[in-house]
Amino acid sequence: MRRLGTIWGFALTLALAFCGLVTPIGAHAQDQASTSELERNWSARLGIYILQSNAARSASGPAGVSVALERRVYAGKSYDITAGIGFNGIDQVYSVPILINVTSSMHNLRYGGGIGYAFSKKINGRGVNGIAFDLLVGYQLTQTVNPLSIDLRYYFIGSTNNELDGYSLSLGIKF
Repeated sequence: MRRLGTIWGFALTLALAFCGLVTPIGAHAQDQASTSELERNWSARLGIYILQSNAARSASGPAGVSVALERRVYAGKSYDITAGIGFNGIDQVYSVPILINVTSSMHNLRYGGGIGYAFSKKINGRGVNGIAFDLLVGYQLTQTVNPLSIDLRYYFIGSTNNELDGYSLSLGIKF
């Protein structure tokens, strides 16, 4: 039970840091004329990560943290291409995927997928690297200057025998 408290304490700390980071940016984002190109088109996500493998959940806990930072690198008429880095895991079992995603939207529904590379640590403590994929379905919650969205993503992490594959449910903000 202590481990679960530590995980949720860590998640709460990340959530508060996330809010502190995003709040000044949201206020500054209204003055788009003064922002540089590099300051725009970022998205930050924070949520929970549930490992698919029973062995991984038994070894590390029922739920972990999912954090991601993405930047839109191409805006098409019906889709966006983003590049990003994330962290999905619990304690000593985790993956750090670096992905290129294609995301399309229809009305407020978001869907897409991506491919990239992940740096991971398995149950046995061994570090592995390999290809990573993700699939996503989400919903755009607001249509403001800094829109909020919720995503359900499934991550396939290569070279881990499905130990680190899992689901991420995260809330994101675009700034």
